[in-house]
Amino acid sequence: MADQITVGNVDIKFVLDMLPPPRDPSVMFPTTDSHDWEPYHDALEDCQLQLYYGHFYLRSMGKTIMVDTGMGPGPHPSRANRTGDMINQLKISGVNPEDVDLVLITHMHIDHVGWNIDYSGSEPKPTFPNARYLAPQLDWDHFTKPEFAKDAPWVEENILPLEKMGLLDLIGDGYVVNDEITAISTPGHTPGHMVFDITSQGEKAMVVGDLLHSRVQIEHPEWTAGVDTDKEASQKNRTMILERAESEDIVIAAGHFHPDDHIGKVIRLEGKRYWQVIK
Repeated sequence: MADQITVGNVDIKFVLDMLPPPRDPSVMFPTTDSHDWEPYHDALEDCQLQLYYGHFYLRSMGKTIMVDTGMGPGPHPSRANRTGDMINQLKISGVNPEDVDLVLITHMHIDHVGWNIDYSGSEPKPTFPNARYLAPQLDWDHFTKPEFAKDAPWVEENILPLEKMGLLDLIGDGYVVNDEITAISTPGHTPGHMVFDITSQGEKAMVVGDLLHSRVQIEHPEWTAGVDTDKEASQKNRTMILERAESEDIVIAAGHFHPDDHIGKVIRLEGKRYWQVIK
């Protein structure tokens, strides 16, 4: 198990925010059934799919950069009233909220934007007071439409205040965060979903957000999440990133994987792709 890895000059470190309740895998991946999962019991826990709300922060070019901000403090009624712990975990890792220079948002789902805003005082304020927040323009365009906003109250709670505070920058495909980090558009899970590509000293990594929910998708990129807005695009972009990861020897950081599995590489054995954990 690796909770951190160095790629060139960039440090990638993991923090766990929350464990949501487990679910039947066919609920998460509705095109599958129990027969499909028979070869993959080692990817389940007591025959259930357990996601992990884990995220990564980067040390790059003298800056501390969060990639996504978890579910938030809670308690969360939609997740059995469980609570998030990201800020405490960051502090244990040696990072205080004021140390964060940038927050990169892969997409605008509830479990990726929850610690953006601090509501503990009399007025809302940014959780990371010295940071700018970068988020996909296409997700903003989608989730701020009235017909979608009504089903995504977390956007009003955790995204719109950033715009009003003047702390939000909306970005698109190819946006250069710095000389080591670039945004790659991978729509499908949401219209604006992005992965963040890291290239430093000839070494490569990607933080992939919700492009991957389970390591089984390395072998089955066609298994799409029920909540994916465009399942064909989701499969296409997952396949594209997996092909790049395999051919270019790219380290993948996947926050929803088990903490024993969440940093690895895509390898090919006997004609099939597999997930190789970096210990």
